[in-house]
Amino acid sequence: MDLGDWGLHVDDFLLTRVVELVVHIDDLAVSLGLPTPALPEAAAGATIKLLSSLAAWRHGSLNVIRALARQERAPASIVAL
Repeated sequence: MDLGDWGLHVDDFLLTRVVELVVHIDDLAVSLGLPTPALPEAAAGATIKLLSSLAAWRHGSLNVIRALARQERAPASIVAL
């Protein structure tokens, strides 16, 4: 089935679900006042990679680099979503 511009490759779809789970696990733990459980390294790494790529797309690579390496030169906010 051709979904045109609305289609996602299976790998991309699964990555979005992993990111959603990682973010919601943290949200749930914080809302319950519990420590966030350790996340599988593969899930955490994939989430970091996607969110940092989205932040660079939204705010520019230099701003993300500054936010991560030079707090004093970082923009007020760098968010991916």
